[in-house]
Amino acid sequence: MMPAKQIIIAAAAAGLLLTACGDASSDDTIHYIKTSVTYDTITDMYADPDSYLGKIYHISGKFYPGTDHDSGEKFYSVYAEGSDGHGIGIELDGKDVSFDGLEDFDTVTVEGRLEKQKMQHEGEEIEVLILRLTDIKKKEAK
Repeated sequence: MMPAKQIIIAAAAAGLLLTACGDASSDDTIHYIKTSVTYDTITDMYADPDSYLGKIYHISGKFYPGTDHDSGEKFYSVYAEGSDGHGIGIELDGKDVSFDGLEDFDTVTVEGRLEKQKMQHEGEEIEVLILRLTDIKKKEAK
């Protein structure tokens, strides 16, 4: 049987290990989002971002172009339509990947970590959700 002091030290070490592993922002598990629920999942991400932030997602959708109203810069989102015809997307940060070979509205598969980013919009600082990409591929038609 272990002495009480060793049990306390072992319990404290285990607690520290669990605390370090329990940080949601360090979740390296890839969460695969089925195409049939992409619209609903993205909607949920906006409704309850804290449940999704810091996690890595694998999502298929449209490579949707947009233009920033303030700067005029082009940006892209992974976009999905709901059964009612309305669409929703998450902006893509592609600084670590290449968009070469992709065309507007291609069906793509993206993988990356969901984060919040501060930006200026119509003279006001806002926080937006952004998917920091580690991979993007054109999805070939079947």
